[in-house]
Amino acid sequence: MLYLYPTTDRIYATVEEIKSCSGQTVGSISSGGTLGSISSGVEVGSSIGAVAVVEREEPLEEFCRHAETRYLTAGWANLIHEVGQVFTGGVRDFRASLQRYAIENGFMYDFVKNDQYRVTAKCSISSCRWRVHAILDRSNKEFRIKELVNEHGCGSTYRTNKHKRVTSSLVASEVTSLVRTKNNTSPMDLLDLFTDKYGLDLSYHHVWLGVEKARGEIFGDYESSFDKLRWYVEAAKIANPGSLLKLEVDPVSKEFSRLFVSFNACITGFNHCRPFLCLDGTHLKGRFKGCLLAATGKDADQGLFPLAFAIVNAENDCNWLWFLRILKTILSPRPISFISDRNHGLVSNIPAVFPDSHHAYCLYHLQFNLKDHFPGQFRQGYRNRLVKLFNAIAYAPSVSAYMICEAKFYEHGGDKAKTFIASVPKQHWTNAYFQGHRYGEMSSSAIESFNNWILAARLMPIMNLVEELRSKIMIQMSRRREEASRWVSQICPDMDAKLAKRIDKGRSWRVYKSKTGLYEVKSVPAVLVNLEQGTCSCGGWQYNGFLCAHAATVLVKSCGAEGSLVGYIDPFYHVEAYRLTYQDNIHPILAMDIPDFTEGSTRVIKALKNRRQAGRPCVKRIRSRGEEQSFARPMKCARCHKLSHHNRRTCKESTDD
Repeated sequence: MLYLYPTTDRIYATVEEIKSCSGQTVGSISSGGTLGSISSGVEVGSSIGAVAVVEREEPLEEFCRHAETRYLTAGWANLIHEVGQVFTGGVRDFRASLQRYAIENGFMYDFVKNDQYRVTAKCSISSCRWRVHAILDRSNKEFRIKELVNEHGCGSTYRTNKHKRVTSSLVASEVTSLVRTKNNTSPMDLLDLFTDKYGLDLSYHHVWLGVEKARGEIFGDYESSFDKLRWYVEAAKIANPGSLLKLEVDPVSKEFSRLFVSFNACITGFNHCRPFLCLDGTHLKGRFKGCLLAATGKDADQGLFPLAFAIVNAENDCNWLWFLRILKTILSPRPISFISDRNHGLVSNIPAVFPDSHHAYCLYHLQFNLKDHFPGQFRQGYRNRLVKLFNAIAYAPSVSAYMICEAKFYEHGGDKAKTFIASVPKQHWTNAYFQGHRYGEMSSSAIESFNNWILAARLMPIMNLVEELRSKIMIQMSRRREEASRWVSQICPDMDAKLAKRIDKGRSWRVYKSKTGLYEVKSVPAVLVNLEQGTCSCGGWQYNGFLCAHAATVLVKSCGAEGSLVGYIDPFYHVEAYRLTYQDNIHPILAMDIPDFTEGSTRVIKALKNRRQAGRPCVKRIRSRGEEQSFARPMKCARCHKLSHHNRRTCKESTDD
């Protein structure tokens, strides 16, 4: 018989034995059983007539329910489970399994014996019986558990969020696949990952070191990577005939000096791009630092076209001169317009190496230099107004327009404005005085985009870095080649869309013919278009190298068909030029026959030696003078004691005071 006595949070059940005529027990329940076990055929308890306490769910949990979380460490709980268990990875596999097993089961262990043939570990609590002994079976080279006492009497098997056996090597083994997919994985992101998915709280140092070890396992040793370059340079030349790879090594110290790389497909493809190159250098983030110099152009559809890059120890005058001299050997004999951020090595060496070319200064960097020329004592709104007037000077299409804009700039800026204009030669940054042709490019944004494009690769060892860039350029050229094969228009899509907008803009304008090839467009203000000379008084046609709205309107309304526009558009914007740019391809470099470079005594090229600067290594871009930060540096408030963007005087946080 079953008797139930309900209380507030428990149910007491009294069970009495009832026998049939044959004397057999019909049904019973053992003391301590639950409601779920009261059924026919339930195991008979040892005590009859006892009171069973049946637990049920705490009513308060109805008001605070949490989703069940299954951590990624759940499978670690049974990594060590029986005598005879085999570990195919040898002693390292056993140690790793033991480490994870202890973390998930919440206990610490000490090694009694620990070598490549045998490992014996016991619980750190001396009174505990838990012990495991594993040995190497020399007959079949298997590492197996020989003895296992898998019982704890210390009461320390509670899973916690911190454990002394969580090492950087464990972190590296867990994040290797993630780092391989995303090389620039942030340690801060992994801290949250281990908390949310593993239920472990780690220090920043452990995670950072784990990421570095994972990169080492994926990409190899940084030092041996320099020696691999001698094989890579020859292999790249064989796979891509006509490419230029020049490796220089210090003849005395045998240390790496410089490496120049330009593939044949890039060299031949640039002949069909506009004669315009952006030059800049960016620092590397690997163990040995260094700097990457690059020359990037633009294709017919305004896409980035990397021509050449070099890895050097620093961005200085000597290395820029070396880079420009080699760059000249791969360029066709045509005037090139260069644009840069006014680096001293480029300002002095471009005229010396390319006397027939022209050098433009990046307007974006000049704006920050202007703000720096007017320090913090001037209001931000005042400096922004000066930048706007300065931009008007740079874009002025004629000398007369330049003089008008310059006068307005001096009126607002005074003598300091005159000093700044005098410090920057106007033939290097204004449309009115620039002698070359820069196709509307007023800033070096193309090379900045290239630096951001290769951001993840800058963390790799040097040979992996070069190979990653080759792979990225190869994939980009192949994808664009396939896209161009499907185009049916004569003008590239991006430029065709710009042309359509400009034609639509001039639909309401009146066009009057003066003579053959000379037209007046009645817009506000009215402009003069000369089709024979390819100019417009607005300056847009000649400075951008592409039809402005006035010229496009004249061609459409005077000739009566939009097809006549193609003959007046620079061939560098045609689909045919785009296809010729990407007609050649970069071939992969097979690494199957690469020799062994792990032996340090046989190395021919030694790693680059850079003196380490004091403090934590810098991995962020060094901003130009006058460039504003995207956010202010947080500080600790003396009132609320929080890291924030306010101080004691402006604090609005509630406190207990």
